[in-house]
Amino acid sequence: MPQKWRGHLPWLALAFVANVAAIVATAYMLSQGVVDREELNALAMIAVAGAALMFVLAWKIVDFAVMRGIKRMAAEIRAIAHGGNRTDIEIERYPLLAPLPESVNQIIAKMLQARQELAEGLKSATGKAEENANRLAAILNDLHEGVVVCNLRHQIVLYNSVAMDMLAGIGPVGLGRSLFETVTREAVAHMLEVLTHRPEMGSRGTPFLASATDGATLLQARMSLIRDSDGEASGYVITLVDASPQVAALSRRDALLREVAEGLQSPLIRLRVAAGNPTIVERESANIEAAIKRVTDGYQRALSGWWPMADLNSADLFAFVAHRFDEQTVKVTVTGLPVWLHGDSHSLSLAMETLIRQISERFNLAEVDLAATEDEQGCWVEIGWAGSTAAKPALERWLTQPLPSLGGMRVRDVLDHHAGSDIGQEHRSGHSWLRLPMRKGIEQHYQAKVILPTRPEFYDMALLDAARDIGEKGRQPLRSLTFIVFDTETTGLQPSQGDRMVQIGAVRIVNGRILSGESFNRIINPGRQIPVESIKFHGITDDMVKDKPPLGVVLPQFKAFAADAVLVAHNAAFDLKFLRMHEREFGVTFDNPVLDTMMLSNYLDGPETGHSLDAICDRLGISITDRHTALGDAIVTAAVLMNQIDALESRGITTLEQVIKELDMNMVLHERQRAF
Repeated sequence: MPQKWRGHLPWLALAFVANVAAIVATAYMLSQGVVDREELNALAMIAVAGAALMFVLAWKIVDFAVMRGIKRMAAEIRAIAHGGNRTDIEIERYPLLAPLPESVNQIIAKMLQARQELAEGLKSATGKAEENANRLAAILNDLHEGVVVCNLRHQIVLYNSVAMDMLAGIGPVGLGRSLFETVTREAVAHMLEVLTHRPEMGSRGTPFLASATDGATLLQARMSLIRDSDGEASGYVITLVDASPQVAALSRRDALLREVAEGLQSPLIRLRVAAGNPTIVERESANIEAAIKRVTDGYQRALSGWWPMADLNSADLFAFVAHRFDEQTVKVTVTGLPVWLHGDSHSLSLAMETLIRQISERFNLAEVDLAATEDEQGCWVEIGWAGSTAAKPALERWLTQPLPSLGGMRVRDVLDHHAGSDIGQEHRSGHSWLRLPMRKGIEQHYQAKVILPTRPEFYDMALLDAARDIGEKGRQPLRSLTFIVFDTETTGLQPSQGDRMVQIGAVRIVNGRILSGESFNRIINPGRQIPVESIKFHGITDDMVKDKPPLGVVLPQFKAFAADAVLVAHNAAFDLKFLRMHEREFGVTFDNPVLDTMMLSNYLDGPETGHSLDAICDRLGISITDRHTALGDAIVTAAVLMNQIDALESRGITTLEQVIKELDMNMVLHERQRAF
């Protein structure tokens, strides 16, 4: 557009003309002759003054005509951006800034168009969201169960009217308020930890019992995790039913049944003693007693059918129980192989905690063991302690201990709801074991994996080299040694061709006890892609290792865990190859004595039998849990080792030196047989 000569521009032009005129006059005077000093100084001053005037006028023009214009334009743009009514800026107000105002107006037009489209989209989405919210509210309010949705800070973000009616009389219920103002923290936090640790258990909601903060209301609950797009837990949903009336009714029926059963026992005894025909009386008394037992067992089965139960791994249950104790009072050590149980982990952990505290106080114990066992008939949770003290005299008092967080239920009630309170006691290996009967669970939490060909068998005599000169340790009884039983999962079977470890799992054996609570379990970033064939085998994917530490971090940690213990593995040459090929790189040395359960199996059972881990477990009757995970295989291998130590001792082989000597000779024979 044509420039309008107004404002400061005429003054700037005038100053420019004056300055040019002064310069021309000075040049003319200099060309006419010699100029004296005073005239030269005057001319210089005039030139300086003209330049200064030009600078001042130019600065003022830039300041007033450009800079202030830009600031005014920016203010107008901000007003439009923040929702003002104007739709453009006035181009005529900024003559010196052309063509910037025209470009700005084009951007503003696009922005206003996008704003309008966004508003229309938000209006449509809000309408749909409100419609869905109304539908969801109608569905939730039509449910007979209370529904509460919380974030991981346990703040309520959604609830239905049933939950409001159920909890409002207990404490404040509202959006943003803590769930723990109405429901006790312990049960909810426990179940959230369970589902976080084993997320596959929460796909359909996991049942549990919780109590309200008023101490009188018992809630039958079910929890499910809410996950974001990355699969990370972002909150949880709890459905609630007031179980207090049901529990009260069941307790009254339970008391009545117990009264009937106990009331008939004494007359039956007197009948047996006083009757003239003891054979007939004995038979009829036995029939009456069996009928009472059938009624009692049937009642307990019906009661446990109502109880909120799910399959749970004994290792998880014992870990939760152990965390409830301070080692300064009593140390709880988890031992043995894990077993799948069927029960309510929260109520069961409370009952076990109460029993352990009573046992430790009764016998002044500093350490208590926890283990799980199973056979074809059933399974048991065992509480063990050193010595051969009898628990039966105090057992009845222990079972009647109330559990305040379960509405005053007793330990006996919890055990009855699981598999009955027919508790036994055994004495073995210098320990007393209180055996609590449990229902068997079903290992249904892992999808079946495609089994690849087993690892190649390496009968490596060099494994025994580190064990030949071990001094006093070699002469100690095998059961007094500390063993670290470990296993690895890898990207493949060829370490020399670039395959790497993706997991190390290990468990400690001390004084003949498998301390499954003292384990080492690390997933490793191998720094390379994991082949699909290997993923089918161990289930570890590239996504699972991308944020995990590299081998340079994990290998020194494993060495610290192993210390100077005897290392044990099945087909140990394979696993040790992966460990030892990186010793120099990461500054560690695995010079521990090593035992191989595959070599021991070959020695004990002969080369004709199968020596894979599955074949040995099948032969020994050992149940395999979490197969093809490093820690799961390590724990199973530990159980195999304990059985092999029993077999070695039966042959008079009781020390590490003797084992090494026998394996040496057996391996020589084995190599000769292979040569033929």
